[in-house]
Amino acid sequence: MKSLTSYPVKVFATGFVVLTLLSIPLFWFRFLCEMSLACRMPRDARDVIIMPSGLVPPELENDPNVVRHSHVLASNAYHREQLFLGIVDYFESRVPGGRRSNIYYYNKKDEDWTYFDERTGQIVCQLYIYEEGRSAEKGPWAKKVQKVRLYVGPEGISETADKSLGRFIAPIISDQWHYNPNTGESYWTSRWQTLYDQKLRRFFSIYFNKRTVVKGPQLAKDAPHNPVQIGYLGKNNLAPLDWGPPNLKLSEEDIKKRGLTIDPNRPKPLPPPPGGTPSRIIPIVRQYLGYAYAGEYLLVLDKTGRIDLLDHKTLEFAGTAGFLPRPQFSSTESATDADLLGYHAFPLAFTTDKKYRGMYAASVSREGTALALAVYDEKGKLIKTSHTTLTKDIRSRRQVIPSSRAVFFEAPWAPASTIGKYLVENLHPPLLSIASYFTADSFEATAGHRALFVLPNSFVAMKGRDIGGNIGTRFYAALLIILPSIILAILLVWRVSKDATAIGLSKKTRLCWIIGTTAFGLTAYITYRVTRPKITLVTCANCGRLRRPDMDRCHRCGSKWRVPELTPPTWRVIDS
Repeated sequence: MKSLTSYPVKVFATGFVVLTLLSIPLFWFRFLCEMSLACRMPRDARDVIIMPSGLVPPELENDPNVVRHSHVLASNAYHREQLFLGIVDYFESRVPGGRRSNIYYYNKKDEDWTYFDERTGQIVCQLYIYEEGRSAEKGPWAKKVQKVRLYVGPEGISETADKSLGRFIAPIISDQWHYNPNTGESYWTSRWQTLYDQKLRRFFSIYFNKRTVVKGPQLAKDAPHNPVQIGYLGKNNLAPLDWGPPNLKLSEEDIKKRGLTIDPNRPKPLPPPPGGTPSRIIPIVRQYLGYAYAGEYLLVLDKTGRIDLLDHKTLEFAGTAGFLPRPQFSSTESATDADLLGYHAFPLAFTTDKKYRGMYAASVSREGTALALAVYDEKGKLIKTSHTTLTKDIRSRRQVIPSSRAVFFEAPWAPASTIGKYLVENLHPPLLSIASYFTADSFEATAGHRALFVLPNSFVAMKGRDIGGNIGTRFYAALLIILPSIILAILLVWRVSKDATAIGLSKKTRLCWIIGTTAFGLTAYITYRVTRPKITLVTCANCGRLRRPDMDRCHRCGSKWRVPELTPPTWRVIDS
């Protein structure tokens, strides 16, 4: 009885171990194939550019001296960052400053840090207080005065942890200091950080130098806002994004007349033509304060993939800035943080007026094979969008192929890697392949690149995310994709059934093994070979076939060990 009870436990335990040990080499072989495909993708299929950008006023963009229009350039860096996905990304996101870490900032050298203390519900910050001034020789200056440790709650800031400060519950804090140059104050004294609490549903501005916390109005429960990121909007380094201003070709005299400044790091003047004057390539405008400054606004990423504008002063939403662009052949109408392998979204403001001009964003698909780029004006209206493609000349005809399709067959030796990836995926259990089809969009995009059992980036899962055709057609196509694994499972079922009958397993046990092998294929077959009863068969005296010696009756003919003399055997040995 004990043996009968322990056998199923032994089978399930062995099956899980076999599934895990088999999935690990399959994972790495699949990873090598995917990395090979990513590295072989042509450069033209990784980069996308929008020129002119549409964010510069026409009178500047169409200047007769412009030699290069403004542009927005994005690149798919999946081939460089692929090693940093999976388990590396899991741990990296939890180190100080990571997107899933409660330690928002840590500088070991200066001993500056900011973190959320879940026990007290307060933000704890250690930083330097600056003193500023202005001198005739050096102009404005700022120096460190003292180091302080501050505790921040919804009700204020203190140098000691106090319950009167209140508690944050689920805070999201901007990962950069904000600065409004229109206040007339310096960066060091007027900088602040913005925080949103998902449970309190309220924005807060934290002014560490002034020791004040400003509350925004509480969002209604039915308000269509669920912020997930504030200020600097980005996810890893898979979608590097850059904006370039219009470049003018002017003589140094014209540069002085226009009041433009010459960057000392720019190249030297171009050699003049015969009888001409030296000229320089110079930008007509410049971007202000890098990639996070949006004038009087802050960019806020919503859970739905919408990007909103948050007013600095009122801490209220002032409109929509745009959306995360959706890569081609996505199964969703809008792209969210969880749907994308990587993204960046930056606002644009010029040094001249420091006003918000618009936004540009880029995103990488789940599989890392497609990139989308979009530009929005200051009112949130889409100006232009573009996708990565590969252009080929076939018989004097130009053919444009989306990068998500070109990556598998258009690059040199790409078909070999594609076939290898396909064959390895078909060694996976058919049941888990079908589960991958139905759960293709259920996993966070980066998590799919460290999957062992359910494969969100497999070919069958890609078919599950395909929005073309009806449900029945897509499922039929998915079955065709995993047809090799189904055929392999049928062959293994035949071998298991034949062997189980030979060693005398009961009909119920054989049925369970047939169902298990059909569902789990190679994994179930290996499990069966490891756990099958280790018995030496002997010849039955009645039927002449092999039988188990541990059973009272022959599992072939049902006779006992001792055959009565009156019962003639069904076989004879005849001398010829």
